[in-house]
Amino acid sequence: MSTIDLIILGSICQGPKSAYDLQKQIESRNLSRWVKMGSFTVYKKVVQYEKKGYVVSKTVKNGNMPEKTVYTITPRGKETVKELMIKFSSAETRVFLDFNAVIVNMALFDEDFADECIVNIRNSIHNTKTQIMEQLPKHTDIPLFGRTILEQQFLLLETLEKWQQNFEQEWEKERLEK
Repeated sequence: MSTIDLIILGSICQGPKSAYDLQKQIESRNLSRWVKMGSFTVYKKVVQYEKKGYVVSKTVKNGNMPEKTVYTITPRGKETVKELMIKFSSAETRVFLDFNAVIVNMALFDEDFADECIVNIRNSIHNTKTQIMEQLPKHTDIPLFGRTILEQQFLLLETLEKWQQNFEQEWEKERLEK
């Protein structure tokens, strides 16, 4: 099982939700920024969880709204959440950023293309940091556990900005020495 499973099952532990409600909560928490999952993934996962006995479903209808399926965690599902929390909290910390795959392959192309990629990386780090910086003051109502993740991401992005600046300087130095 993956962190996606922990995110979805953990959300259902907080209270019964439909697949749509789960997707909206994931979006509102900006988790989709770090974990790639769309609405189809969420729907597919809750169906799998029901087959495994982690959740039970109930079809409900509110007023004139269409029927929807709401998922509730089972004792087995809650135990699975606890197991995943222990697994991921004790696992080796892995930091692989998508742009690392770009950097590894930059030598395959000309310097102008590498420059374009470096600018893209710089802009990406800066834009993401700016988005988080703007969100922090707006969301003072976020519980500690959510707020601390935003703060963690902001600090990591500050470090990445410093790394990126050093990388660009080294890149320029190497080009001048050629």
